[in-house]
Amino acid sequence: MTAKIVIFVIIALLIFIKFRPELRSVTTHGFYVFFALESLLALVFVNMCFSAIHVVSLYQIISWIFLMVSAFIAISGFYNLKKYGKPDDEWENTTVLIDRGIFRYIRHPLYSSLILLVLGILLKRVTLLTIVLCSICILFLITASLVEERENFVKFRDGYTNYKRTTMRYIPFIL
Repeated sequence: MTAKIVIFVIIALLIFIKFRPELRSVTTHGFYVFFALESLLALVFVNMCFSAIHVVSLYQIISWIFLMVSAFIAISGFYNLKKYGKPDDEWENTTVLIDRGIFRYIRHPLYSSLILLVLGILLKRVTLLTIVLCSICILFLITASLVEERENFVKFRDGYTNYKRTTMRYIPFIL
């Protein structure tokens, strides 16, 4: 148990160090991503021992489906960011509006992936604590995506406005 707490604290500190500059301003999406990742970390540590329990239960099967779809969307999103986004320094700081690959269908595949990841982890063991952590994480992810949309509008102007008209935010053809 002590090792688990130490590992949790170390990872939480690494997330803090990575996002420290963004924590100075609530107007950046990184501010909200920080809190989403910290709550995701807490959810993982609360539920990490329950992935092998009742493996064939409906919750576990749905959980694994969410986790696999999450991984597919994340890989596709990262690949398309790198291939089409022409990042200038960091992978997410694209210089070109991406409207190909998975970005043709959804504007925020990485947020979609994280939301599915959170739901998949929640379904490993549903308790009041995990529901609260999941809700906090999803709230911060949605807020981060909304703030990022404002940032993208400033960066890409009318191109982003037109792009928003042809894509959904998280789920193709639905939401």
